[in-house]
Amino acid sequence: MGRTKNTAKRARQGETSMEQPLQDHPIARFFTNLVEFNNYLIKFAPRKEITPRYLSMSLLDSQNSHNVCRILSRQRLDEFMTLRDRFYPDLIAIAYSTMIIASNEENPSQFTINFSMGNTKYALNVVEFCHLTHLNWEGTLFKSGDNLPSDWHFNRIEARHYFNLDPNSGNKIPIKPMSDETHNHGVVMDDDLVILWAMVHNLEINWSYFIVQHMKKIQEGSTTLGLAYVILWTKIFKYLNIDLSNSIEKGLKETNCINLATLHKMGRGGIAN
Repeated sequence: MGRTKNTAKRARQGETSMEQPLQDHPIARFFTNLVEFNNYLIKFAPRKEITPRYLSMSLLDSQNSHNVCRILSRQRLDEFMTLRDRFYPDLIAIAYSTMIIASNEENPSQFTINFSMGNTKYALNVVEFCHLTHLNWEGTLFKSGDNLPSDWHFNRIEARHYFNLDPNSGNKIPIKPMSDETHNHGVVMDDDLVILWAMVHNLEINWSYFIVQHMKKIQEGSTTLGLAYVILWTKIFKYLNIDLSNSIEKGLKETNCINLATLHKMGRGGIAN
């Protein structure tokens, strides 16, 4: 099984037609009709997964980044940001292509992630999601692009200064794994500043809601958006007992670890306007 550039190119050019048997394609067994299959080929097969980054809390602690460890623990992000595992690019693209997030209109913090592979439909509710991620489901419901609560008193100029602190002070916080849509960990986006502001000022965010809404944004976005949260998807696949034995897999490297050098680079690429 594998995503190929030629297959995606043919789909964009309209060459994947009803006359072409669905079973001829290596990914075909994961789809039940050509509409879903073409949606995958055109919108998701061309995308690259975002290189996962993970934290080593013990390493940060040994590098005198005690403040970083304290803030992440206070926000209950420490376990999520230390997730490590292998990941499966093809399955992740398929999951994103079929994903439907069902939420309660009266209580948006209650949600279920639905996706399918072939004739099998999978569902993960908010309790199961929080169990896998160790994220909280309490706090302010905030997602990318939302207007900020007035009581947050967000100050963009002040928030920018957090990225200009001496990295040895332990005040730079690795927030890219929460919101990144690109491979560039040096450029700071407005969402990054908001997240950092909330962390530093101990403002409680419903991180489960934030992550799921960000997954939805990635799914609905353009093909230039990378596929994020790849280790999280592995955790979901394993929890749902999805067979991974015949899937292409990738592993993490030492360079995927966030350490003092990574923190030092944060913001070096500038603040996006």
